[in-house]
Amino acid sequence: MLEGLNPDAIEKPELVGRAEDTLRLMHDWGYAPTLPMLASDLLGGSVNASTLDQSLRSDGRIRLKDGFVCLQGHEDLLDKSMQRVRSHRVLNGHARILAEEFAQDVATMCPYVECVALSGSVASGGYDSRDDIDFDLVVRPGTKYLCYFLTILISLKYSWRYRKVNGATLRKIAGLPKVTCVNVVWTQDQTKPFVRQDAAMAFELLHCQPLVGGNVFSQVLEDNRWLERYFPQLFGRTLVDAVEPRNTRLSRLLVSLERRPRLLRLLERISRTATWLLYAFAQATWGREPATRARMAFLKRVKYPYEVFQD
Repeated sequence: MLEGLNPDAIEKPELVGRAEDTLRLMHDWGYAPTLPMLASDLLGGSVNASTLDQSLRSDGRIRLKDGFVCLQGHEDLLDKSMQRVRSHRVLNGHARILAEEFAQDVATMCPYVECVALSGSVASGGYDSRDDIDFDLVVRPGTKYLCYFLTILISLKYSWRYRKVNGATLRKIAGLPKVTCVNVVWTQDQTKPFVRQDAAMAFELLHCQPLVGGNVFSQVLEDNRWLERYFPQLFGRTLVDAVEPRNTRLSRLLVSLERRPRLLRLLERISRTATWLLYAFAQATWGREPATRARMAFLKRVKYPYEVFQD
C-alpha cells in the first residue's frame, strides 16, 4: 500500500493520512511526537518537517501545540510528552553511557548474542527518570533463554549500583531498582524473515539503535525487505558499533560449548526454567494495579510472538 510513494511530492490528503496512521502507532505507546520526529518517523518515508506542518494545519483531526502533534482525543499526551522530551535532554547522556556499558557487558559475557540494540524511550527521545533502559537482542538459534538468563544476571550489577540512589523512582524488585530491561530476544532463524509483518513490528525495528552487531542488524533488515512498505527510511543507513565485546575466560568457555551441543541444550533448558521463575515473580510483583496489568497485556500483544515464553 505504501510502496512507491515519493515523500517530497505527495498530495496533502495522502500525507495527512500517513501522519494520522503514524500518530496512532505512537499514541499506542503513550506519547505524542514533536513535529520533526513525526516527519522523520513517518509511515511511507520521511518528509520535510515544514511540508508536513503546512499539511497538518489544514486537518481538523490533528492538534499541534508548542511543536508537538497528536490526534484529536489524545490531547492528554501533549503535556506528558513535553515533560518527557525535557527530561530526555537532561538525562539522555547518562542513560546512553549506561546503555553502552550494558551492551558491552552482554556481548562480552554471552558470545551467543549477535546484536544488542537500544530501544524504548532512550532510543525514541522520551527518556524519563522513572524509565528503565530497554534493549532488543538477536541471538544464535538454540540459545534464547541462556542469553536471556545471562542478561538478567548482568542487570543485577546495575541494580546493585543504583540501590541507594536518593529519589530514585524506578520500579523495584526485591528492593532493587530495575535499571535495564531486555524487551525482546529474537533468534537469528526467527528473523529470516519475521513471521509477523505489520506496521507495529516495523515501528519497533525503526526505533532499534544497534550498539553491538550493527552488521547483523543490517542483515536482519535485508532479510525483511517488506519493511520498505512501512518505513523505507530504515534502509541505507550506516550502522557503526558503539562498543566492542571483550575477550574473557567465560566467553571462551561458552564458545567452546558449541562443540558440545547436548550440554548446550541442557543449559538452555535449565535457563528457560530459571528465567520463567524470575519472570513469573516479576509479573506477580508488578501486576497488582489495574493500570500495570493493562500495560503488561499491551506489551505482550505488541511483542507477540517474540516475547519470552510466547514460543
